[in-house]
Amino acid sequence: MKTTARITLACLCFAGCAQAWHAPPQARHELHYNDCLQADRVNAWAMVDDHTVLVRNGPRHFVVNTVVACPRVDTGGGLRFRVSNSAKAIGGNRLCGGLGEQIVRRDDPPCQITSIRTLDKATYDAWAKKARRRGSGAEPNGAVP
Repeated sequence: MKTTARITLACLCFAGCAQAWHAPPQARHELHYNDCLQADRVNAWAMVDDHTVLVRNGPRHFVVNTVVACPRVDTGGGLRFRVSNSAKAIGGNRLCGGLGEQIVRRDDPPCQITSIRTLDKATYDAWAKKARRRGSGAEPNGAVP
């Protein structure tokens, strides 16, 4: 009976893995190049929670989400990003929500970005008031190689 239970468990595990293997990948919703966040023009930022960072780029406002918890986004002072290789090929320091974009922290592993969306000023201001930490454009923000 123990053998039958083990075989049944193994079959269920295999079926679950096979189903997950064939699941369609999640679509990424990248911003148009002209609407992207410019890493070298950060005026202000606010850390809402371990997965969410608000960024102001002049009159434009963004919300950046990460895959894993990224509690120390400002380690080393400021907010630093790694842009995707495709953005580097086009030129500029833009983050559009593409593959390979990261928040880079000194002495910690980088945090992979899952999405970047635009926000209106009122939503940005409301979320920023509740933020755990804030920073300004006076800090060494920008993109790293």
